Amino acid sequence: MPENLPVISRPRDGAMLGGVCAGLARRWQLDPNLLRIALVVLSVFGGLGLVAYGSGLLLMPRDGQAEMPVRRILPFTRNWSTGAVVAATIATAVVVLAIGGFNGIGLGPAVVIFLVWFFGFRGRGSRVPTPPPEPTPFERAAENWRVRLVEQQTPGYESTALAAPETQRWEQPYTDPASDLAVRDDDLPAQVPVRRTRRSWRLWWLALVLVGSAVLAVTLLGLAGFPATPLAYASAVLAGLGLTLLASTRPGRPPLLLPATIVAAVATANLLVASHGLQPPSVGEQVHRFASGAQMPRQLDLTAGDLTVDLTGLALAGDQSLDVHVGAGQLTLQVPSDVTVVVDWTVKAGEAHTTDGTRTESRDGLDLSGATTYAAADPDAPVLHVRATVDLGELDVTR
Repeated sequence: MPENLPVISRPRDGAMLGGVCAGLARRWQLDPNLLRIALVVLSVFGGLGLVAYGSGLLLMPRDGQAEMPVRRILPFTRNWSTGAVVAATIATAVVVLAIGGFNGIGLGPAVVIFLVWFFGFRGRGSRVPTPPPEPTPFERAAENWRVRLVEQQTPGYESTALAAPETQRWEQPYTDPASDLAVRDDDLPAQVPVRRTRRSWRLWWLALVLVGSAVLAVTLLGLAGFPATPLAYASAVLAGLGLTLLASTRPGRPPLLLPATIVAAVATANLLVASHGLQPPSVGEQVHRFASGAQMPRQLDLTAGDLTVDLTGLALAGDQSLDVHVGAGQLTLQVPSDVTVVVDWTVKAGEAHTTDGTRTESRDGLDLSGATTYAAADPDAPVLHVRATVDLGELDVTR
């Protein structure tokens, strides 16, 4: 695999979570919302979108950074080639997906993604007039020569020449008259202003009829004894809007139909996740600061990204505990000085750094674990017991 693979970075401007979709859209010149919709659909149907997004967080550096995050998290990979790091990360993601019980995304999500792209985004570029290409140097030279020939045939025109009475003056050879030229100045096509057609709202009547019919069908089924759940009503609304989007291919999509369909799709996906008792994953960069024990939850969890837990201003009235878990990424834990803190930490793959003043302990590898105690000056100070776990990444504990 080649070493000089193209670098795709994650921007901070325009990023919704970690900037993976924004970076890929910037590189591929696509609408980032299209990639986000595809990610949501693939995440709901089988979890493939989560693994793809996690791989992007590990392989794509931030703007202004040259090193992949996976090389910073796993220092022993810095000696590997770029191709080997990419292949190993993707292979690990596939293994994790297989262990998690992935059974394929099926045909449904692929059809949804294709329909959203085809009917919602495919025709956008055709409505904007394409500017003419820049002429080549040869075309510029040919145009200058054509203008020169036209000037030579203009009555009363004489070119400037040096006085040479004894030398015969050069004469312009015969050329076709200006009326026979293939291209003339007055033959240039006039610039026709491009008219933007106004989209009609008439197809919204079709959308209302289809949505009303689908909702009525769900209501009648509920009266007949079938479960008429909120998921069923949301699916009926999505079906009506989707059929209208399909019917508006030739006459033109009415205004606000695509955003309404996207909102209905997101609402249906949320209800589908809630009906199966699934917890939506959390990805991106998160920072949590707690000043009292009442504000601090018992557990913090991040599926992929960077998590910072700032406890430097924490004041406790009694002993408490906190569980912090990061699936893939970096966990930074800043402990207070007025509270005795006992940190039981585990890093399954990556590196761990614990710092207390000027003393720093660093370890890297697989199945790392340890316990670090940060004692307060007051021996009667309350005790905070923190269990920090990082599956794949880096752990930093500082005071």
